[in-house]
Amino acid sequence: MSAILLLPLLLAGSDPVNRWQDEADTLTGILFEEEVTGRDRMDALMNLAWIIRSSDPRQALEYSLEALDMARFGDDRESEARLMANIGHLHWRLGDYHQSFDYLLQSRQLYESLGHTMGYARTLNHLGILFSGQGHYDNALEYYLMALGIYEDLDSVARIASVLNNIGIVYENQHDYERAIEYHRRAMDISDQLDNEQGIAFSLHNMGSVMLKQGDYEGAMASYEAALAIRQKNPDKRPMAYTQRSIGYLNHKKGLNELALEQLLETEKLFRELGDDRALAQILHDLGQVSMVLDQTEASARYFYESLQIARGAGLLTIISDNYLSLSELLAAQVRFDSAYVYQRRHMNIRDSMYDEEARRRIIELELLYDRERKEAEIDLLRKANRIKELDLEKESLLRNLLLVFAFLVLILFFFLFYRFYELRRINKQLSKQKEEISQYNKELITQKQKVEALNARLRESEQHLMNANKTKDKFFSIISHDLRSPFASIVSFSRILKRDIEHLSKAELQELVRQLDLTVVKINGLLENLLQWSRAQSGKIPYAPEYFLVGDLLTEVLDLFAGTARDKEIELVKELPGDLVAWGDVNMTHTVARNLLSNAVKFTHPGGQVVVSATALEGKVNISVRDNGVGMSEEEMEKIFRQDILHSTHGTQDEKGSGLGLIICSEFVKKQGGDIDIKSQQGKGTEISFTIPSAPGNK
Repeated sequence: MSAILLLPLLLAGSDPVNRWQDEADTLTGILFEEEVTGRDRMDALMNLAWIIRSSDPRQALEYSLEALDMARFGDDRESEARLMANIGHLHWRLGDYHQSFDYLLQSRQLYESLGHTMGYARTLNHLGILFSGQGHYDNALEYYLMALGIYEDLDSVARIASVLNNIGIVYENQHDYERAIEYHRRAMDISDQLDNEQGIAFSLHNMGSVMLKQGDYEGAMASYEAALAIRQKNPDKRPMAYTQRSIGYLNHKKGLNELALEQLLETEKLFRELGDDRALAQILHDLGQVSMVLDQTEASARYFYESLQIARGAGLLTIISDNYLSLSELLAAQVRFDSAYVYQRRHMNIRDSMYDEEARRRIIELELLYDRERKEAEIDLLRKANRIKELDLEKESLLRNLLLVFAFLVLILFFFLFYRFYELRRINKQLSKQKEEISQYNKELITQKQKVEALNARLRESEQHLMNANKTKDKFFSIISHDLRSPFASIVSFSRILKRDIEHLSKAELQELVRQLDLTVVKINGLLENLLQWSRAQSGKIPYAPEYFLVGDLLTEVLDLFAGTARDKEIELVKELPGDLVAWGDVNMTHTVARNLLSNAVKFTHPGGQVVVSATALEGKVNISVRDNGVGMSEEEMEKIFRQDILHSTHGTQDEKGSGLGLIICSEFVKKQGGDIDIKSQQGKGTEISFTIPSAPGNK
């Protein structure tokens, strides 16, 4: 047995708190020994990479890639498959989702070719984690359920519990809390059978989080306290610290801020001992929030500043942004508005950069899903082609057998005619019977042929559908890439002017360049946002989450977004909005529809014109209207604007450019809420677009 593989046994008797660190140190020492080569070095690299995957994922990736080269050189295909799965997991931790997906797919294919069922299931679980982390919960559930089925067939009870917990987390993120509780409870029952106390604590903690989101504070507290009682017996204090933080946050939610402050202070000490910068930065921010509620302004400021310092050092943008916002609120409450404004601007700058990163990540996710669907479609076509070949072989085999049977019958016929003429009558009857059988076989052949023809027709229809879908996709991306080229060219031009002439430009010229650059970036952002909304609508990934909301508040917010643009074009924005009009619908979808309609109205209205936004109550519905006195449309143009196969787009009164996606998205979002969209326009006199949404749940 390899010395590296014996290492866990040698360390089994050590202190559980230091066992993993001792093992990491031992493996690191082995790597520097010159006599350690070949399989021992590969095992050391692989095990060390997996131990440090959370603390230092980049170093773990380097070790894993070196081990992968050694596995390939030694033709160790099982280790190669395991390492590719580990590398895919590390790329996921580092945020490189394309690389993660590719390595996990290669690992799955290699495990499948080796017939290694356990490794295949492990890769499926990793794929589920990848898609769950990106919010693609349907894809994640698909992989988790496949992995669960394999583990159940193999009776791998401990792994079943792990996958059940993962499925529960997915349902929690989908707000299906009943199912989330069900899967966490099943996982806890398995951990109880295995006498795995830490597994029980993990499930209890997860159930507490679900109950907290349900608003069941008492149930959540009971689950957290049960998990804490178990984790307090574990020498590893990290799980206990996370549960204790959850209890402190829950007491804060319940309004027990004094108790919450005391519990969070205890948790802060634990995270300082553990050296967990991310958790320490977060707990310090929590302490600042609770202290601010308790009017302990000095302590609150001290916690926020320390959290900010740690978050900056660790590059934790979300926590940095939260601290800037909290400091702004704290300073504003102290009537220190100048300082509050500085921190508010810093918060907005961080948030804007995070939004840019989020947009880039969403584009990567779209590409990832498209690659996955394309590859699976190719696999499905290959599977169908193989099935056709199998049917052809079956048909040939059936014909050959029939010919053999027929030849055999003919030989029998001649034999009886030659040797037993006197039995002619009996033989004739036998021939008649055989002819009926042959007729039946022929009928079966015709049926098989009809089935094959029907299958071919379905395949052709499927192929045509796929080609049409690809053409539509290609057309959309062609138009979007064309529309992106012009603003990106403007950005390049502005950046070159700034680089070349920044020292010679006046302040007014610099302000004009910055204004133009800002308009171009806003245009690109709107184009990408519409593309993302359209893509998510096409794939059914946008959930319908209706609620009651004030129509006037929502439309006023949308009008405020375009106040600057309208002022620049000297357009009057008029709102006719009753203050108490309530609607039942998805706020985000309705906001998107109103934003696109108002954007078009401003775009196609001449300077000095007027845009009127109004809302009225109908029978069981709310009617929202955007009316302008701009350029208007012809009948032919109105017939094109809601068609996806044409993607109609026109320039505004000041040559503003659109993608043609906005009104398509509006139509889909209105229909998804159970409403209707209507357009009235007359060329040269203006356009009015109105849509309806329900006023109560039963009216959709």
